[in-house]
Parts: sequence; C-alpha cells; structure tokens
Amino acid sequence: MSDSLAINEAPARTSHFAILLFLALALMAALLNSSAPTPLYPLYQHELGLTAVSLTIIYGAYAAGVLISLFGVGNMAGKVQDLRSMIVPALFMVFCGALLFAKADSFTLLLIARLLAGIGTGALTGAANIALVRFGPKDSGKVAALIATLSFTSGLALGPIFSGIALQTGFHTTSLPFMFIMAIAFIAALGVILKWPSSPAIIVQTKTEDQADTKNSSLLSGLQATGKNFFLCSVALFTCWAVAASILAVGPSVSETLLGIHSRGVYGYVIAAYLTIAGISQILSRKVNARHSLMYGCLAQTLSVLVFAGAIELHSVILACVGMIIGGYAYGAIFVGSATLVNMISPKASHARLISLFYVIAYISNWIPILLGVVIDHASLLLAVNLLFITSATVCIILSLLVARAKFTK
Repeated sequence: MSDSLAINEAPARTSHFAILLFLALALMAALLNSSAPTPLYPLYQHELGLTAVSLTIIYGAYAAGVLISLFGVGNMAGKVQDLRSMIVPALFMVFCGALLFAKADSFTLLLIARLLAGIGTGALTGAANIALVRFGPKDSGKVAALIATLSFTSGLALGPIFSGIALQTGFHTTSLPFMFIMAIAFIAALGVILKWPSSPAIIVQTKTEDQADTKNSSLLSGLQATGKNFFLCSVALFTCWAVAASILAVGPSVSETLLGIHSRGVYGYVIAAYLTIAGISQILSRKVNARHSLMYGCLAQTLSVLVFAGAIELHSVILACVGMIIGGYAYGAIFVGSATLVNMISPKASHARLISLFYVIAYISNWIPILLGVVIDHASLLLAVNLLFITSATVCIILSLLVARAKFTK
C-alpha cells in the first residue's frame, strides 16, 4: 500500500518541481531583459547619435513600465486562481520587448522595447512569486523566496555577460543577447502552460477578518502607524537604487571617458560581478539583524561612492573595482534591511498598500539618471557623477545616524 502511495505521489512531486523550474526561468528571462542592454548603451548612443538625456530616458522607461504594471495589475495577482492568465501574457511582453531590442534602430524603438520589458517584468514578478509560494514546499515561503532571489540574481548577472560576449566577438552585437532572452521566455511560457499542476492551489479566504480590517486599511492610516520609519526605509532604498541605476545607465560612459576602459565587453563582466555580489549580499543579509543590515548598508554605500570618486580622480581601475564590490554589498544589505523593516512595522490591514508605495518610491529612483543626463549634456560627465557622489554620500550618512536612533516597532 505504501508503494502504491509513493507511485501516486511521484507525478505530483514531478509536476510541482517542473513548475517551480519554469517559474524560476520566467523570472530569469524578465531580469535578463532588464540588464542585458546596459553594456550596449554607448554603442546605441554612438550609432544612433543619441544625447545623454535620450539614453537615460530609454533606461528610465523600464521603471515606467514596471510602475504601469504595479498600478494596473499588481493587486490582481493575489485574487487570480489560475495565475497562468497573468504569467503567460507577461512573458509575451518580455518576448516582445526583447524582439524590439533585437531590431531597434531608433530612439523610439529602444524606448518602446524598454517600456515593454518593464511592463512584462512588473506583471510577472508579483504573479510568479505568488505561484512559487503556492506550489513550493509548505515552509512559510522560504524556498519560494530563495528561488526568486536566485532567479533575480542570475538574470541580472547573466544579461551583461551575454551582451559583453556579443560586444567582444562582434557577432550580431545588438541582437544576439536578445535572441537568447526570447528563447528563454518562450521555453518558460511553454513550460508554464504544459506543466501547470492540475490540482488547483487552495487559497484560504478570511472574509470576516478582511471586513474587520477594512476600516484601518487605508494608506494614510498605515503611514500614521509607521511614522517616519517608513520614510527612512523608503529613502534608503531610493538612494541605493538611484546609485545602482546611475551605475548601469551612465557607468559605461564613465568607464570609457573617465577611466580609460575602451573595451565595452569588459564593462559588461564588471556589471555582472557587481550584480552577483548584490545578490549574494541579499542572501547573506537575511541572517543579519535588519536594522544593522540597513545601517551598515548605508555606511557601505557612502564608502563605495567615495571610493568611486577616488578612482576617477586617480584614473584607477582597481579602485573602481573595489568600489563596485563595496557597492554590491551595500545594495543587498540596504534592500534586505529596508524591506524587512517595512514588513515588520507595517500594520496587517494596510501592509499591502505600504509595500506597494515602498516599491513605487524605489522604482522612481530609476529616473535619477535622466537628471544626470541633463547635467552631462549641458555641463560635463565629471560634474554629473560628482553631484551623484556628494548627494548620495551625504544622504546615506544622515540615514545611517537616523536608523541607529530609530525604534522599529509596530
């Protein structure tokens, strides 16, 4: 009897393992589409005659797409029983974004491609993460969180590597990376359609609790309950992501113009290393006290931009690499520390709204490079990066002091 039970359970286990694999692949495809263009920006700028502002607008279109998804379909994911209806169309958007990138020969096509990539990622992230929790082991979502983190990290890191290889070999430079992404998105969509478990996941409804909480579920009541601590966490992540976005958007120009690195492919590998360190930092920072993680992350962010400034002043590639390592750690520590604290202090009734606002604020930071683009076009690249370094260092020092004194309780 036990043998027959084991035989009957095997297909279910296989089915769930398969769907977890394809969901991870789906997340990876979306993040590949996010990071792959980074090393290619100077090439687009040179070949299409783009200004610095135009280039940073293309970069910022991704955040606009993510925000459109968050506002448009973000709240639907938790209410949809068959999440394939969200995941497959989102993968189609990722596929279309990659296809347009592969064919792009104008500012408009690059802008639309980046926008579609953001919409696809925003729609996919929520739905895929919920599906990972539903079909993963019953362990309070720990395995689901690990799969999501590894998928994000590998996707972000592999994107610049694909582009770096294409740049160094000169083989279909602006199309080959996106062909890989299209193939991965297609395989992920096919896998999700074919390997979706036949038995629907059980979604527990707590209607009476929901009705009782409705009164206190407004965003305003949540902000009143969390006070200044919510904004401390939000400003910290905003600053961290603004620095990271600037590294990705104008970093290739900085490495070529101010550091004398003329191999664009090499910069792709450096970005991949930076994003890998950031991912590892996220995993390790989960084991550290959240307040300490946020505080040390802010201090590390300050140190990283000071090291970057020194690297540019001394034209030192080694110092720049050290800055990248410290910055990668800071990214992961600030992300995990701030997100954990917001989860901890948010009242249950308004938790979802506060989390949405937290990430909306963070994604708006992706438009900071546009301001840098204005400074670059009207003054100089050196002035733009110095303004970024001075502002972010000052803000992070103040944040570290405020976090040290704050009391993070509900």
